[in-house]
Amino acid sequence: MFSGIRKLGIKAVELGYNFTAERLNEITPILAASGISVVSVHNFCPLPAQNLFHRFFTNYYYLSALAESERACAVKYTKQTIDTAAKLNAKIVIIHAGTIEMETKYIKELIGLYNQGKIDSEEADSLRKEILKFREEKKQPYLDSAMKSLEEITEYAFQKNIKIGLENRYYPNEIPNNEEIGFFLKKLSGKGLLYWHDTGHAMAQEHLGTMEKDSLLSNFGNYLFGFHLHGIKGLRDHLSPTNGDFDSSQVSAHLARQDLLKVIEAHQPTESRELIETMQYFGQRGWL
Repeated sequence: MFSGIRKLGIKAVELGYNFTAERLNEITPILAASGISVVSVHNFCPLPAQNLFHRFFTNYYYLSALAESERACAVKYTKQTIDTAAKLNAKIVIIHAGTIEMETKYIKELIGLYNQGKIDSEEADSLRKEILKFREEKKQPYLDSAMKSLEEITEYAFQKNIKIGLENRYYPNEIPNNEEIGFFLKKLSGKGLLYWHDTGHAMAQEHLGTMEKDSLLSNFGNYLFGFHLHGIKGLRDHLSPTNGDFDSSQVSAHLARQDLLKVIEAHQPTESRELIETMQYFGQRGWL
């Protein structure tokens, strides 16, 4: 894998959230020999041994969990990711702050209306308001739990000179929304909590009408540390930026900054040629 990455001319990577502790130990010496540096690490890395809640990798445990036992596990394994970052001389750990738990059928219904071309309908508007109203009414204990976790995590990371990247999310019930990003950053930026912008997530919420277009970077660009860059077709994200809708107008001013990390987060079935096209596209514009 790393040999293939190196042949593409890529010299730095983000380690993702699908490495077991055993596999992570295997790749560490390979990374050193390959000449590829690790600039960022995505929580959880390594993965917790157990997925008790049968969730996606990044959400094995929620930092916003109301149950203290789960919240403590989320913090524990995030600290392990911070240790991974420190060991590999990475600069930042990217985290998902959690979620406000609710019936997912309502969000699925909203997504369904988008896919039917009805996202601007009265039905969609009514459903969107219902989702956001429920979120507002139920959010506080989850935000309190997330803040408690973030305070522990940033203190630990600060001691190891690792930044924490607070990533914007895909679903409207996830933490943080626009207002919450500002709240967390105001409280904890002094301890190294910074903003991490995911282009596909932002566009997905804009498409659903649950977030105002261009609001994230205009509000939090001064806190920005880096990007996950990927294309999106409709609501299907993590495509190569050159094989999807990539709204460069939202991000071009920031991509020109050489102090920011820019991670191409394109998943399967992205092909090597698409990554090469993306790097050429970015390189021509002075973004790499």
